[in-house]
Amino acid sequence: MLGNLKDFDADAHTRQSTTLQAIDQYLLARLDELVWNAREAYERYEFHVVHRMLVEFVTVDLSALYSDVTKDRLYSDAPDSPSRIGAQVVMYECLRAIALLAAPVLCFTAEDLWKYLPKRQGDPGSVHLAIFPAGSSFAPESRFAKDFDILLAWRERVTKALEPFRAAKNKSVAAAITLHAPAADAEVLQRHLAELADIFIVSAATVVAAEEASVTVAAHTGPKCERCWKHFDVLAVSPVDVCQRCATALAAKGIH
Repeated sequence: MLGNLKDFDADAHTRQSTTLQAIDQYLLARLDELVWNAREAYERYEFHVVHRMLVEFVTVDLSALYSDVTKDRLYSDAPDSPSRIGAQVVMYECLRAIALLAAPVLCFTAEDLWKYLPKRQGDPGSVHLAIFPAGSSFAPESRFAKDFDILLAWRERVTKALEPFRAAKNKSVAAAITLHAPAADAEVLQRHLAELADIFIVSAATVVAAEEASVTVAAHTGPKCERCWKHFDVLAVSPVDVCQRCATALAAKGIH
């Protein structure tokens, strides 16, 4: 995470000033919940509870989900693209909160992390002089929370459906999937259609109405971008072997 923040300006880019995708907003909501619960545990001197919360958040929310979903835009998007900056904002907020929450129980590790973390104006030199973030409770009854309950359940379904495809020595990003979804789920999936391919780590995702939930996996028939390895219906005009997004990123570096 520190490596992905090496060019990040913590004062210029905040969650309020940045365009965030749904998965970004979800992770920030989960982070705020972590902070809220950890602060309450500290008030009760339940240090072991804070430790367990941090481990679970890092392994489940960050590693297994968010880092997996966003690594493509972090590495392939143009450095100043809104989507890459959005992912950096989330990673920064998470890493900053982790350093602060871990400081009472991982004193030296948190201090080392704080030393290399991009700072905001007014930040102290030591993590042990910084203030905990406020956090907020997660509203499980909100539409946003319910949407992601459905999206993450479909992510598990897609991951399982992709197993034979990957066992045949195909990468998941080479797949085009069709989600056969009951009406209620289909409505949610359609609402987040633009992000489904990234969330499921495939090249294309289509949603069709069905009585029972199922996933169809097929190899994407379009050409492969030689930079990000995703498949598309058509590639860029120049360079001819990459997608339009990668062509834009290369042009930003003076490569045509």
